[in-house]
Amino acid sequence: MSEHDPDLRRNAEATNRLQALVARLEETDLARSLGGGWTVRFALAHLAFWDARQHFALQSYAHGDGFPPEDKTVNDTLEAVAPLVSASSAGLEAVRAAQLVDGTLAALSAAHRASLAEDGLSFAVERWRHRHDHIAQIEAALS
Repeated sequence: MSEHDPDLRRNAEATNRLQALVARLEETDLARSLGGGWTVRFALAHLAFWDARQHFALQSYAHGDGFPPEDKTVNDTLEAVAPLVSASSAGLEAVRAAQLVDGTLAALSAAHRASLAEDGLSFAVERWRHRHDHIAQIEAALS
C-alpha cells in the first residue's frame, strides 16, 4: 500500500476500526436496533455485502471489462437475504470483505484509482466512507 495514497490509508484505518469493533461485540450487541428495521448484525452483513460487491466490480474493471453498474434492487434484495447470515459470522465477514476489497484496491495502479474517481465511481475507492458511516451508527447504538 502506498502511504501517499490517502484513500488506501483511510481504507486500512477503517478496516482496523471495524475489526476492533467486531472483536468487542457481544452476542446481545448484534441484535441491538439501529432504527429503520436495521440491527447491528444487519449493518455488518450490509458492510460485508457492499465491500464484497465492490471487490468483484473492481476485479471486472481490472480485467478490462469495465465497472458494472449497480442494480437498483440490490439493497432490497440484501434486506431479504441478510437474515441468512448468522450472527456469529456477520462481523467476521464484514472484516474479511473489507480486507479483500482493500487488497484489490491496493493492487490497482494510482492511475486506475484516479480514473474510477473521474468516472464518478469514487465510492468504489473510498470504502472508508461507507465503513465509517456504519461503524459510527453501531457505536452510537452501543453507547
